[in-house]
Amino acid sequence: MGKWTYTPVSPGSALEKGATLQHEGLEVDLHYSSSIFEDFLDVVYRIQNEFNRRFHEAAPLKTSVAERSGQMFRE
Repeated sequence: MGKWTYTPVSPGSALEKGATLQHEGLEVDLHYSSSIFEDFLDVVYRIQNEFNRRFHEAAPLKTSVAERSGQMFRE
């Protein structure tokens, strides 16, 4: 979340205390939207994992003959 810190609701916590976002002394209470935000973070996490899996499974790019011989960098 960048510079923001997400603190989820801990199990067994008081019902009046929801999840929060904190940044530089500011705190945003996510009492009404914490479950929606947690779902969003879960989806982003799954997207990142799928991207990483596909990226690592992708065939390496083929280099050109000029790149392999170093001719691209000669003047």
